[in-house]
Amino acid sequence: MLETLQVARFVLVHGAWHGGWCWERLARELRQRGHDVSTPDLPCDALGLTVYDYADATGSDDEAVVVGHSMAGLVIPFVPARLTVFLGALVPAEDGYRGLVPGFPATELDELGRSYWATADTAATILYPDLTPAESAWAFGRLRSQAPIEAVFELPTGRRASIVTLRDRAIRPDWQAEQARSVLGVEPLELDAGHSPFITHPLELADLLESLA
Repeated sequence: MLETLQVARFVLVHGAWHGGWCWERLARELRQRGHDVSTPDLPCDALGLTVYDYADATGSDDEAVVVGHSMAGLVIPFVPARLTVFLGALVPAEDGYRGLVPGFPATELDELGRSYWATADTAATILYPDLTPAESAWAFGRLRSQAPIEAVFELPTGRRASIVTLRDRAIRPDWQAEQARSVLGVEPLELDAGHSPFITHPLELADLLESLA
């Protein structure tokens, strides 16, 4: 007998400065496997918003597998989901920013107090050290400003998972793993990739997400 494909709905939530565009390769891979994929744009350049506003912008529902990357780890606890996945992400705990690698980020502030990446070289060195020059240039050209947003220390109420990015130079892999166990209460999965695995390792990441879904 042919095995029935387990189709899932994935809502992929990007981190600071990015947009739904960053998930392009992963979304294409998941769709080719028969899954429904949504890649919403968070209103990250708008001032005065909260994590609740960000969560509302995802358009998620209780049947979705919600994947949050980087700063989105502070948003996804408030997003409806049947499974919440922290991918190389901050975790909503009192010491949640201690996981940042020293020197990250290396952004500047605009006249409205929003952070931004001033040069392509800085972004390539600090944000995208594992991307090819072409990939880094493609990503840098799409980055937006990030308005300040206050963290709310609350965990998802449902099922949780964590994927640790082992070569991450933005959020320390050891911290990711420790937070998965001590805060999220799960044993983390590991991915041998840097901070942007949706660009560099879409096939491997899709495999992991399917195994969780």
